[in-house]
Amino acid sequence: MRHITRLIVISREYWRWMVLAFIAMLGVTGADLAGPWLIRNLVSTIEGSIVHGAAGASQVINISLVLLLVYALKPALRALQVWATHVAGWGSVAAARKEIYEHLQRLSPKYYSTTRTGQIMSRAINDTHHFETLIAHVIPEVIVSFLTVLGVFAVLFSINPRLALYTLVPIPLIILGFIMYNRYVRPLFRYAQARLGDLNAVLHDNLSGMREIQVFTQEEREMESVGERIMVHSSAITKAVATSACFHGGIDFFAGLGTVSVVLFGGLMAIRDQMSIADITGFLLYVTSFYQPIMQLNRLNESLQQALAASDRYFEVLDTEPDIHDAPDAVELESVEGYITYDNVSFNYDEVPVLKHINLEIKPGEMVALVGPTGVGKTTMANLIPRFYDPNEGRILVDGIDIRTVKVSSLRRHISMVLQDVFLFNGTVADNIAYGSPDATLEEIVEAAIAAGADEFIREMQSGYDTHIGERGVRLSGGQKQRLAIARALLYDAPILILDEATSSVDTETEAKIAAALEKLIGGRTTIVIAHRLSTIRHADRIVVLDEGEIVEEGTHDELIELGGLYAKLVTVDMDTARLES
Repeated sequence: MRHITRLIVISREYWRWMVLAFIAMLGVTGADLAGPWLIRNLVSTIEGSIVHGAAGASQVINISLVLLLVYALKPALRALQVWATHVAGWGSVAAARKEIYEHLQRLSPKYYSTTRTGQIMSRAINDTHHFETLIAHVIPEVIVSFLTVLGVFAVLFSINPRLALYTLVPIPLIILGFIMYNRYVRPLFRYAQARLGDLNAVLHDNLSGMREIQVFTQEEREMESVGERIMVHSSAITKAVATSACFHGGIDFFAGLGTVSVVLFGGLMAIRDQMSIADITGFLLYVTSFYQPIMQLNRLNESLQQALAASDRYFEVLDTEPDIHDAPDAVELESVEGYITYDNVSFNYDEVPVLKHINLEIKPGEMVALVGPTGVGKTTMANLIPRFYDPNEGRILVDGIDIRTVKVSSLRRHISMVLQDVFLFNGTVADNIAYGSPDATLEEIVEAAIAAGADEFIREMQSGYDTHIGERGVRLSGGQKQRLAIARALLYDAPILILDEATSSVDTETEAKIAAALEKLIGGRTTIVIAHRLSTIRHADRIVVLDEGEIVEEGTHDELIELGGLYAKLVTVDMDTARLES
């Protein structure tokens, strides 16, 4: 019930449709109750005319006209109910999907590094789809069923209290059946939903890596893997449905006992002249209306358990607290000069030390290169600045302000990044360059592309800057993707620029062009560069060398070469590699 309440709160924009549907439900329930009552009156009228010899034709006509009105109103009210509940149902799905997407945007990279994309998509799309069933079908039908049961019992009790009590004999058994159903069947549906999430995750991975599957001729193995997960999900959902069907049969049998009770005891009472023909007829009509909603609830329980299982998974994501969030008294970071300070910063990945007591000051407009062997924490140092992660110890300051005291969004507005793993969206070249600057003109986009060395190959494309580059930029080479990402960061024009292996996928000639362009553009901008080719950072104002999470050397290129330490060894290896490549 807690999850249903939370879902209704999320869907508050559609409450008026829910109210309209509820009003229509009341009308439908009233119509359901009125029909048997009118038929009972008709039988009573006919019975009276036979006994007393009065024709009562006018009463028959009046009852028929009222019955006609009831049967005319009922489908209209039912249509209104269905319309309103479906608007509310799909509106709730939309609201839930927007809510979870907004929440996903607040979660840190740590969450995405430990959770498969397919699982997230399954919870955001597949699980929320069940909310339409819950809002548009289950909840309305449950309300109508309960109202009908209460109304019918009130009518039955007014006709014959003693016989009405006989109809309640199976109710304890039915309630027990529902309790057992919820206890044993809901976990089965939750397990089936989880296996569907596993299947989605594998499909997402395989479709994204189809080229690798084909290159390494692993189609047969992957088909077996996907096929196995398909069958696991199929078996799980089949087991859940089969178990559900067994409970349905038992509950339907218990409901049938109520009708048997009325036929047995009501028939005996009628024979003994303790009930009129009209009353026994009305009772038989109403007892069907009494147990039909209960059997309907039995059918709906399967959909309800599926929806509740889906809501468990959905709210599990929604209840995940972001690792990175604004402090209660966080303020806007209005303007930035670009003075960055690492004050005794240490950081661990799952208890594994990555950075140890880093102390570093970067002046505004200074270009600082971070170098060192693989896995020494260069990228981690860069990721701490926009608060993708927070340090375990120490603090990072921008212009003397602890970045944990400012709003994350305002901090990131002052930072441009080109990540090592470039991501491009399925749109045009211009759309991707202007992604962080949606108001940029075409001239500004072209200027950024020229600076990044991308204009030439863009103009060779069929539609130039209007060319669609496909999902994740699949139609571009690695070097082309890198240059578009650099252009995007340059157009963003933030005072702090982070280049994390930004030229890792380009050839030496292109890399030299980008380096020359960057030299012209970094003036006045604090730039942090991480590069695997050390030739590109020779002209950095300062080079910081890391080893095993600590700063071991610091200075200009010439100073570090003269020092003859780790940096000098890395340069020698880099030069040897360059000679081999040439």
